Amino acid sequence: MSCIIDSVFWQYTVLFFLAATPWIELLFVVPLGIAMGLKPVPVAIVVFAGNAIPVFLIVVGYDRWKSWRAGKSLSERLHRRGRRRSRALRIWNHYGMPGLAMAGPLLTGIHLATVIALIFDPPRRKLLFWMTLSLLVWTGGLTIASYGGMEALRRWPGWGPGSGSNL
Repeated sequence: MSCIIDSVFWQYTVLFFLAATPWIELLFVVPLGIAMGLKPVPVAIVVFAGNAIPVFLIVVGYDRWKSWRAGKSLSERLHRRGRRRSRALRIWNHYGMPGLAMAGPLLTGIHLATVIALIFDPPRRKLLFWMTLSLLVWTGGLTIASYGGMEALRRWPGWGPGSGSNL
């Protein structure tokens, strides 16, 4: 029994680290965990945590890096100028962040989407809220779709246990 628990523990651990790795996103890891025969709710929790923790670390790391660097950069000087830029930034913050957050896992990956959003210097709580909400929606949807798909395949003639199929 201990061997089985250890094996399952390591499977979830691998899923966590795969989810935390940039460019190996939940779009790949959730179906992988379900296809491995792991329970869908723990897979969703582990993959969500594996994606969310690096997002929080990226935001904190970016802020620390930004405060650490010496002097003012060109982007900071430009940030102060112009009503046009401040208006564009407000519009992006109002409409763009939710769109980027929700499309991020599909288009760029949530980690890169977070870095892109940080370039626009949005409010951190708002950024973390939208990135976390996006991860919740994508993880839940993919878990349901992956589990439903695997259950449908298991019930398909010739795919179930004992069918003799080597697929």
